[in-house]
Amino acid sequence: MKKNILLLLVVTLIISCGRNKGEQMLYDYQQKNVKSFNLDLADLDFEIQHVKKVTDIIARDSIKHIKKELAGYWEKNPKQSLVDTLSFKYVKEVINKAITQKEQYSKWHQEALLAAIKYDNHSAELKLKRKKDNVMDEISSYKKTLSEVEKLEIYYNKLTENPDSILMTKYRAKYSFKNPIMNNAKQTFNKIFYTNAAQNKFVSSEDFKKD
Repeated sequence: MKKNILLLLVVTLIISCGRNKGEQMLYDYQQKNVKSFNLDLADLDFEIQHVKKVTDIIARDSIKHIKKELAGYWEKNPKQSLVDTLSFKYVKEVINKAITQKEQYSKWHQEALLAAIKYDNHSAELKLKRKKDNVMDEISSYKKTLSEVEKLEIYYNKLTENPDSILMTKYRAKYSFKNPIMNNAKQTFNKIFYTNAAQNKFVSSEDFKKD
């Protein structure tokens, strides 16, 4: 049993020695994907043409993106001046004021609705119910936005603690394999891959798009 385990380790080491870090990460990533379909890369004639590092994505880059995302809650296509000056505090204050105002409207509608019910004013009752439902939907929407902004702020604050830290590394890869769904036709792929913060494995991918 021990001999078999040792042999397996030696074979694995020999196979992996021919790959550089990027190639090994690609192999492991694709192997995990095909395993979910009860397949193995060894049976699919998997070939790597190249795996090239594109760039490191640092916290500072994401900080800029987050500020732009925050400004997107304010305007659809925010100008850079807004992105640079808009604060989380101000956005949260405005949203909270809107929620408070809408909750007051809801209270008024509820009081008016009870009065309409008391005096059997069915026409007014239906209108007030619709208004109250609309206000409740607005409150729910504002609260959802507030929650999203708060989560964004937490992540933003975390990134600002170490703005030069590497969050992930971007790679571009070209590879091919036989697709069993297409009668084992050989397909070639150009894709972008992203590592984890430790830069020791790929965690996501997307199609490569030429600029």
